[in-house]
Amino acid sequence: MIAAIGISVLDTIMVMDGFKSAEGSYHCEKLIIEGGGMAATALCTASKLGSQTRLFSRIGNDVFGKRLLEELRDFGVDISGTITLKNRNTTASVVFVDLNTGEKQFYSEWDKSAYIDSCSLNVNLLEGVKIMLVDGHWTEGAYEGLVWARAQEIPVVADFKRKYNGIEKLFPFIDYFIIPMFFAEEITGEKKTDRMLHKLTELQPGIPVITCGVQGGAYIVENDIKRYKAFPIKAVDSTGAGDAFHGAFCHFISHGVELSRCLELSSAVGALNCRAHGGRSALPSREELKVFLKNHNVDPEFP
Repeated sequence: MIAAIGISVLDTIMVMDGFKSAEGSYHCEKLIIEGGGMAATALCTASKLGSQTRLFSRIGNDVFGKRLLEELRDFGVDISGTITLKNRNTTASVVFVDLNTGEKQFYSEWDKSAYIDSCSLNVNLLEGVKIMLVDGHWTEGAYEGLVWARAQEIPVVADFKRKYNGIEKLFPFIDYFIIPMFFAEEITGEKKTDRMLHKLTELQPGIPVITCGVQGGAYIVENDIKRYKAFPIKAVDSTGAGDAFHGAFCHFISHGVELSRCLELSSAVGALNCRAHGGRSALPSREELKVFLKNHNVDPEFP
């Protein structure tokens, strides 16, 4: 069982012929409404790869929340750890995707209604969990979960992209600190990947991994810097690629796959998720992933 503690979002994705900067009335080429959010999409990925998953999140008692729960059920994600709050809005975002490049812009509220009040995690629902993912949202719930995970010697994977309030108190519990280049630069103050990695080993005890998009990524183990490759693919939309990467990583690491191989496989899953517009539309099945790996002369067998 993989548990994720974090955010679930309803995304309205508009595919645009270039981003607009001037005031006016514009039309999009395509409109998609689907579930998103780092923790939630990661679990959709892991579920599709064959893992049992359980989401610990917070939503409002509105139509958006109902829509999110329905989609998560369709992906096979256990939502028993997700709390529905009265008189609160489910987190929503608008995503503009450039039709020509696949680049994206996210817009959402900074203060998220469903996360304002204090709310405890039901740690009883963590029984049976083999690996945990936290994304920096709902930090008090994540802290409770991480304390439990440490006591049970459960590995923890982090997907952090911003300095949310209280996020630093989660750092000591992380085993795999997987973050994008821009956040690594922000929290280390460094410009070069190697220096970022060394600095990250000073800021937290886990193995730091820096994801670099089409350049692949880098990580450091026992002071030895290593790199993993990205897979070439015609990117239609990169929305959710990082979330898919994290979900795949949790799936493979929970099955005892060696770290470098986990990163290779997760990189392939993230690339495949860029095949279509939306953050979940192109999440690969196990068979699709095997074919993709074989076509790139990579061992297609995995647990």
